[in-house]
Amino acid sequence: MEHASKFVYVYDHSDSEDVDLDDPDEPSSVKSPAAGASVQKRDSTQHAAPKTARRSQTFLGSVGSSLRTIFSARSRKGKSEKSHSSGEEDDDSATVPQAPVQQSPRTSAPKKKKRVREADPNIVTFKFSKLVDPSHMQTGDPIACTECSACLSQLSELRDAAGEGKTWRCEFCDKENLLPHFSEVQKPAEEDVTYMVEPAPAVQAGQPVGFDESVVVFCIDVSGSMGATVQGPGNQYISRLDGVKMAIDQQLTKLCQDYPRRRVCLIAFESRVQINGDCSAMPVALTANYDNAQAVMDEARGLSSLRPVSETAGTIRERVRRMRTLGSTALGPALAAALSIAIQTPGSQVIMCTDGLANVGIGSLQSSDQVHTAEPFYEQMKDLAKQHGVSISIISIEGGDCKLGQLGILADATGGQVNIVDPLQLRDEFGSILESRVLATNVRATLYLHRGLYVRYETSMVNVVTRDVGSVTGDQEITFEYGVRRGQTNASGAEADAEASGGDPQEPEQKSEDRDSKVRNPVDDLEFVPFQLQLRYTASDGSKAVRVFTQRRRLTRDRAEAEKSVNVRVVATHAVQQTARLAEQGRYRSSHAYNVGMSRKMSSWRSGDDYDDSQVQSAYEACSSDLVRNVRLEARRHPSGKKQSTSHASSSLATASDQTANAVYRAKKKSLF
Repeated sequence: MEHASKFVYVYDHSDSEDVDLDDPDEPSSVKSPAAGASVQKRDSTQHAAPKTARRSQTFLGSVGSSLRTIFSARSRKGKSEKSHSSGEEDDDSATVPQAPVQQSPRTSAPKKKKRVREADPNIVTFKFSKLVDPSHMQTGDPIACTECSACLSQLSELRDAAGEGKTWRCEFCDKENLLPHFSEVQKPAEEDVTYMVEPAPAVQAGQPVGFDESVVVFCIDVSGSMGATVQGPGNQYISRLDGVKMAIDQQLTKLCQDYPRRRVCLIAFESRVQINGDCSAMPVALTANYDNAQAVMDEARGLSSLRPVSETAGTIRERVRRMRTLGSTALGPALAAALSIAIQTPGSQVIMCTDGLANVGIGSLQSSDQVHTAEPFYEQMKDLAKQHGVSISIISIEGGDCKLGQLGILADATGGQVNIVDPLQLRDEFGSILESRVLATNVRATLYLHRGLYVRYETSMVNVVTRDVGSVTGDQEITFEYGVRRGQTNASGAEADAEASGGDPQEPEQKSEDRDSKVRNPVDDLEFVPFQLQLRYTASDGSKAVRVFTQRRRLTRDRAEAEKSVNVRVVATHAVQQTARLAEQGRYRSSHAYNVGMSRKMSSWRSGDDYDDSQVQSAYEACSSDLVRNVRLEARRHPSGKKQSTSHASSSLATASDQTANAVYRAKKKSLF
C-alpha cells in the first residue's frame, strides 16, 4: 500500500470551497482569455466565527495550461497558511499572474459554482503490478475476526485466554476473538503476507506447468463501413479494414517469435458470423439463431480446434488478406462465439475491432429500446469472461460510433483495454494489448479502516469496503479516499447521502450542542491507526490466494504537517481515477468540480517521494486532459448534474459519447508510473 501522506489528518470540521465551473467555450462570461475555473475557500465553521477575509484563486481554464501552471506555481508560492485559531486567511490571488481582462460587449452571466470539500491527503492506493511477486507465503486461510473478517496481523496484540489459547481484540471493529490452540508461529511477522488458499490445477494433479498455450481471438468487423478510407503515408488511401489487416500481420510475426505455443483464432463478422479458427480448414458461417446467445455459443464451441500459432501463422495471414467488406454488424453474436472459444483456456484474450453499432441479432444497440434490452446480454458475457479469466479488449475505429459506454463494460471488468484508434495506429494498439497480460482474475479488494474513519464516496459511511475489481494488469492501480467520523456514528448519515447523490460532499454541519459537547471519536485517544488491504484473487497459473497488507499511520490534527512531503503521484493517480468514477456514474458537474478542487491542492503540495514533480505533471496531464475535456462537454449536455438513470449502475455511460466513455474507462484504473 502507498499513502499520500505519512500522517492521517484528523479534522474537527472539514473546510469547503466554492468551485467556479465557468466553461471557457461559452462567450457569455467575462473573464481573462486564460481563465477557466476558480476556487473560493470557506471554513465550515464560519457561522460560529465570521471571517475577516476570503481566499480567491484562479484556476486556469485551458486544461493543458492549467495543469502546467499547477505544478510550476510551486516555485512562485509564497503565501501564508490559514490561521486555524483566528479563522483568517491571506489573499493569495497574486500567486498566479493574470492577463488583462478584455471587456466584452456581452452581459456577464452568473458564474456556475459548486461547493466541494477542501481536499486533504487522506488517500491510500495499491499497484496491482506487485501481485507478480508474492511475499512471505503461508498455506491455508488467514486467521480472521469473527465480526468484520479483518485478518490477524503483525500489529495484533494477543493475551492469554482464561483457559487454553489466546484472545485477540480486533484493531478495526474492537471485537474480542478467542483463538483456541493458537501457536505463536501463526501470527504474521511482516506487513505483507500471502496465503495460498488453493494450489494451481496442474500442481494439484501432479503435472508440470507447460508453456503459454492461451488463445488469442481476433474478432474483426468486416461490415460495409469498414471499407471507409483514410489518407496514409505518400498520399495513399487505405481502408479501415486494411489497417486491421496490417495490425494482425505484424502481431502474428511477434507471437511466433515470443509466444510460439499460443493459439490464434480468427472470427470475421458482418451480417453473418464466420468462424475461421486457425484457418487450416474452410471458414464456417454460423447458422444458429443469432437472437439466442447460447445457441451461437454451442455451435461455435464445436469449431475451436486450434494449433500453435507457429504452425498456422501463414494460413491465417492468407485468410486475413482475403477478407472483404459487406453487410451489417452482428457484433453481439460474434462476441458470444469468440467467448465460447476463449473460455476453454483461462488466460485467453478476445480482441474485438469494430467501427459501428451492433445491429444484427442479440446485443443490438441501434435504438434506446435495444440498448436497454441488450444490457443483460453484455452483463452475461462480462461475467462469463471474468469467471474463466478471459480478457476482452474493445478497439473502436476513429470516426465510427459503437456505443463504447456499453461495450466498454466488457473490457473494464475483464482487464482488457478500450480505445478509439486511427486505422494507421492499429498495429501499435494491437501490440499494446497483446503485451498487457492479465496478472490475476476474480480480484476482490477489501479495505479495512479503524472504526473512527470511513471510506469516502461509498453509499454509506462504512470503515470496511469491498470492490469487485475483476481481472487486473500490471498498469492498473486501486485507490481509496477516507474521512474522519464526527458525530456521525451510523451508516446512513447526511454526509453519506451527500456523497451518494453528488460525489463531492460537504460534511454536514453539526449542531452547536454537538460541537460544544465535543463529540469524541475513538481515534481521539490514539497515536496511530491501522490500515489493512485484503486482495483475494486467482493467479495466472490457476492458484487462489489471499494477499494481506497491514500498516499503521500516525495521526495529526495539523493540516500543515499532514500536507508536508505529500506523495503527489498517489494524489494525482487518485484524482484521475475519482474524476473518472464520478463521470462513469453520470455525475459530470461533480466530476469536474472534484478535479478542479484536487488540482488546486496539488499546486501547493510538494512530493516527498522519488518521483520528480515534472514527471508527475506530464503523466497527470496526459491522463486527465482528454478526460476533463469530455467531462465538461457531457456536463453541458446534462446541465442538471444529476446521475443518469439506468437499470444497471455499470451502464451509466450508455448515453455518453464514445469519446467520453473511452476517456473514462481508460482513466478509472490507470496508474501514474
